[in-house]
Amino acid sequence: MSPIQKLGQVFDAVQKAKAGATAFCTNFFPVELKLQGWIDHGELFGELRNGAAFFFRKDGDFWHYYFCAADAVILQREIAALPGLKTEPVITDLVGNESTLNHLLSVLERVGFRQYTRLQRMARIGRPESTTGCSQIVFAEKADCRAVMDLIENSFDRYGEQLPMLYEIESAIESRQILVASHDDELAGLLFFETQGFASVVRFWAVAEKFRALKVGSALMQHYFKTQNSVRRFTLWVNAKNENAIQKYQHYGYASDGLVDHILVNEMIRT
Repeated sequence: MSPIQKLGQVFDAVQKAKAGATAFCTNFFPVELKLQGWIDHGELFGELRNGAAFFFRKDGDFWHYYFCAADAVILQREIAALPGLKTEPVITDLVGNESTLNHLLSVLERVGFRQYTRLQRMARIGRPESTTGCSQIVFAEKADCRAVMDLIENSFDRYGEQLPMLYEIESAIESRQILVASHDDELAGLLFFETQGFASVVRFWAVAEKFRALKVGSALMQHYFKTQNSVRRFTLWVNAKNENAIQKYQHYGYASDGLVDHILVNEMIRT
């Protein structure tokens, strides 16, 4: 595989995989801005094969794997020839409705992946009810970067949920997309979101363990709704087995919308 240096390389490779495809399949849906960030930081690599394009993104000590293939038969054939899947720790995922993913799941399992966890998407449609902001909740500042990173890394599974790089946190802070609460000069909680137009997604919502009795999480969510009052559709991803988190989101009006994300890992990742 070779480093990707320009957006055009990605688009060209995808189009070549699509050419003449009868049953095109992919798990590669990056937004252009995020894709450019991966390229700028030297994280994205690619390999074009017969009827398929593969992309690998470096994430610390493991890789995220993405594919575009003319059909599932070509996908299985070409994956099997990728040497990196046998020697490097790799994670991949499949997003869609449960009933449509079974065949691709079988293909990936046959070439050495196993299921690690499953996320489900939850959505809230329409404007939230009238909410009251909290004066103790503010937008994060540049000096908060490391504390935000530490709380996210301590609260979420680095394999099961795509944790942000430090530069992504810095960018989100600059864009005023991370809300924080502090207590006794410590970061007590955060809500990291991405809003584009009338849609907003919660990426991470976390409260440090010793501050969980102070209703910090509720204050963050209410303030989030207050500041995003033009949003018409709110979404988020949550571990399908985390009943506690699911119930909390349901309390704020979120409900499952049927979309799931199967996270798979290869044999080099042991947990």
